Amino acid sequence: MAEPLNDFGPIDELKPEAIGVPGNRRFRLLLRQGRRTACFWMEKQQLGALADAVSELLTQVEGGQGLTEPSASGSFPEPYEIEVQTGRLALGYNEASGLFLLLLYDIDAESEAQENASEDEEAEVTAANMRPTLRCEATRAQLEKFYSDSAQVIQAGRPPKPSKNGHFHAN
Repeated sequence: MAEPLNDFGPIDELKPEAIGVPGNRRFRLLLRQGRRTACFWMEKQQLGALADAVSELLTQVEGGQGLTEPSASGSFPEPYEIEVQTGRLALGYNEASGLFLLLLYDIDAESEAQENASEDEEAEVTAANMRPTLRCEATRAQLEKFYSDSAQVIQAGRPPKPSKNGHFHAN
């Protein structure tokens, strides 16, 4: 994996938000590490898929650092150091630190790199080697809170479509 453009390391807080009225909302993920802040705009479906992936990862990985409730200031000072539309997202677990990894990619940078690729195979290789816009680490408690908050944010709008496996999928 390519080195990230920005590495926040262990973050202090992450928060999903919806801006606007139901049926006409925009979604974003806010991250804070000290005074550094980032805003990743995303589709409702992306937020739901990220929450589902977080839930699955938490189920697969026992333990992890930070089993206590995270402290949240709710303050994400603007202007954000990073503010982009989200493309790909990736999750993982760092056994050495006991923290969960989150990689976020800028959709515009991905699109530009793929447009510049000459063939389909080259486009796939380019996408696989893209540098994440942001890399950060979160505790288990932070991700559990993110999952809970995401469910509330998504369900505050139009009702989500039911699924067979119990996960929520955004409309």
